Amino acid sequence: MKRILIAAFAAALAFSVNVQAQHYNNARVGVIGGVTSTSTTIKEVDTKSIAQYHAGLVAEIPLGAGFAVQPGLLYQVKGMSLDKWGDNTGSDISKSLETKLGYVEIPVQLQWGPDLVAFRPYAFVEPFIGYQITEKNKDEIKSVDTELVKVEYGMSLGAGIDISHFQISAKYFWNFGNVYKGNINKTGTAIKDFNFNGFAISVALFF
Repeated sequence: MKRILIAAFAAALAFSVNVQAQHYNNARVGVIGGVTSTSTTIKEVDTKSIAQYHAGLVAEIPLGAGFAVQPGLLYQVKGMSLDKWGDNTGSDISKSLETKLGYVEIPVQLQWGPDLVAFRPYAFVEPFIGYQITEKNKDEIKSVDTELVKVEYGMSLGAGIDISHFQISAKYFWNFGNVYKGNINKTGTAIKDFNFNGFAISVALFF
């Protein structure tokens, strides 16, 4: 009886290991969501970070030797807030400004990590590009000749772990280029170094 039980346990374990390994050796698709905390750099202006969200679809494609590529299609919300800013004359241009921009974003992760059967830790680099489709402001910027830059692009560095059908990851990202272009008032004060950098935590479920 003991031999039968031991044999059954060994067979179940071997089956489990085989099934588990298949998760990391075969392409798979899933859904992903999480929290995005963004901060904004505006030259000579103090801003505050705000927490937003992202959600969408991802696909994980093994390449061999521990490498995998994971493209995604996300709705990503980024934003910033500030209490007060002014021009070079000392007058206030806006108070309690909060801007939230929603992007359709395509990130492509290049991952590397060992398959440890029960789980797979990995590090990744992730270029991304997005297109702004929504905008929400609590206070309008009092400006002339100011225009949103619709296209965003940047780079992320991060790490994650695959556990069966689940994936948890964290990354820091940098947006390149400005969110706005033009002048913020008639004095000719230009918006400079206005972009979104931040930290994101994601959870994915693969099918």
